[in-house]
Amino acid sequence: MKVVRILAIVIGVYVLVGLAFDAAVGYFQPQGDATVVLRTFDPGGAHPRETVVVLRPAPDGTLWVESGHWFRGWYRRLERNPDFQLVRHGQVQPYHAVLVDDPASVEEMEEWMGKPGVGY
Repeated sequence: MKVVRILAIVIGVYVLVGLAFDAAVGYFQPQGDATVVLRTFDPGGAHPRETVVVLRPAPDGTLWVESGHWFRGWYRRLERNPDFQLVRHGQVQPYHAVLVDDPASVEEMEEWMGKPGVGY
């Protein structure tokens, strides 16, 4: 019984540390060479929210945003208002999102990224 309790505590601490790390990354939003600032708006076009995301340009010029992490409030905001802005190197560009999650699109992206089974 003591082993089960210790194992439960270890698993609980592991989960809490993982959640704390993800929350810290989401809060501090570190930026790198492949990241951009995604500026989304409420349905009325006001109240901008900025999120750092990884941008993946496809060979055909289509821009994909990786959404393979837990906290995706930006995705839900794009569902409500697909007009957004990308901020790169201080330059702001307006865009209109097309949200795709169909199997053919996922397969296409996995093919050109060379990461089958990633499921972005």
